[in-house]
Amino acid sequence: MEEQLLISNIQRFSLNDGPGVRTTIFMKGCSLRCPWCANPENISSQIQPYTKNGISGVYGKYYSTEELYKECMRDEAFYRGKMQNWNIDNADDIKLLPGGITFSGGEPILQIENLQPVCQKLHANSIHIAVETCLFVKSELLDLAIENVDFFYCDIKILDKSMCKKIENGDIELFENNINVLMNSKKPVVIRIPVIGEYTANKCNRQMVKSLLYKYKPLKIELIKEHNLAESKYISLGMNIDYHGVSDDLIEKYKRELHDIGVPIEICKI
Repeated sequence: MEEQLLISNIQRFSLNDGPGVRTTIFMKGCSLRCPWCANPENISSQIQPYTKNGISGVYGKYYSTEELYKECMRDEAFYRGKMQNWNIDNADDIKLLPGGITFSGGEPILQIENLQPVCQKLHANSIHIAVETCLFVKSELLDLAIENVDFFYCDIKILDKSMCKKIENGDIELFENNINVLMNSKKPVVIRIPVIGEYTANKCNRQMVKSLLYKYKPLKIELIKEHNLAESKYISLGMNIDYHGVSDDLIEKYKRELHDIGVPIEICKI
């Protein structure tokens, strides 16, 4: 039986999910339970019914590897690239990369075993592949992702061990091991930090993030100003959103605190 991949959405002409024009594949299933998640429909690894504005539907659809590959190639004209070496050395080179496919979620690396045939076909057609990950995955899955993915967006959220477990249901030691493996793989990595009030933007967590990034200098750091635009999704799923916005002043302060790491820092609204 051919591998099946559980997808919630295919977003075409994406401009915020990697270099160039991209097609973003949102995959269902996540290893964390962040209460502020912007894509709550992708937390569960099951197809979910919802009701929104009196209309019923489901989040999630299964695709075979061949079906997903064909969906990716529909937009081939927008992102075929000619660059032979995609392992870039600095943030300025990101703009040299072609568009391509970005696997997001959820946590797409949880499905990397079934994604591998899709990645291989995309690479055979010179299609650039990026992934958005929180790195809370088994080490063997990360190894497989490193083999098949060209560019990584890595989230850093809560680094305190007890708070990570309590708030996100995450094992911070797993994250620490995985970020060490990823940063030493020499793959291009952009760090994304969701700035969430008392959860990720408190002084202690900011200091821990800074210490970590001193050790691993990514291509770039993006501070993500979160929003509550996903509130309607939470309501449709019968879930509660725990959104803690922060002031522009605090985000600017965080940016200044990270400045001497020596890599470009951008404040983003995604």
